[in-house]
Amino acid sequence: MPTPTSSNHCLRYWDLADHIRIDDAIALWCGVEPAELAKLNFETQCMSAKRAALVTALRDGRLGYEDLGLLTGQGKVFRGAPVDELIEKGRLVINKASLRRWFEQLPFDDRPAFLFEEERQPVLPDGSDIAEMTGLKAIALMAHLLASSSAKYKAGERPNAEAIGRAAHPRLRASWHHDAVCGARHRHRQSHRADSVSTSRRRILALLAYHRAKRPC
Repeated sequence: MPTPTSSNHCLRYWDLADHIRIDDAIALWCGVEPAELAKLNFETQCMSAKRAALVTALRDGRLGYEDLGLLTGQGKVFRGAPVDELIEKGRLVINKASLRRWFEQLPFDDRPAFLFEEERQPVLPDGSDIAEMTGLKAIALMAHLLASSSAKYKAGERPNAEAIGRAAHPRLRASWHHDAVCGARHRHRQSHRADSVSTSRRRILALLAYHRAKRPC
């Protein structure tokens, strides 16, 4: 699983593309790798809302797009169809410059990192509810990926929180043990992390219960 730093590092390659598919834009908007989200095979309520917003903007002409076209039997590329048909057939890609302008005109502040380079600086959790919720959502996605990769992490059709917690516990302890921090700051972090490790399984259980009930992206 890529770290936040490496994910931000990879976003610069998205900068080289002048168009983006709707599904990829929604995944990156929610801070998820498009390929990883596709493996989960579900769309959260928040993702559905963001998809609806993009589709409405496309229909209203507030977002520029390109038709990838359809290859005909004569070897020519046919272009030209209603927006909804292009979306349904996977032929529509959004112009990224237009998408950035659309975000800048929203009535609220939203600057996804895949479009706004200034938002790619790593932000350390400060204990706030927002930072906590972001961490929980990341754990939810990882839990579903683990459940999809191995039956031992499943309980029926859902992720097995106890099995995932048992597997994660020793790895977290080993990782935190080798953290090279000195002095009182190191001792403080050791105490804080020990508390976090002791509750890791309970956090996963609570997260999965929340995720089943609401599933925010």
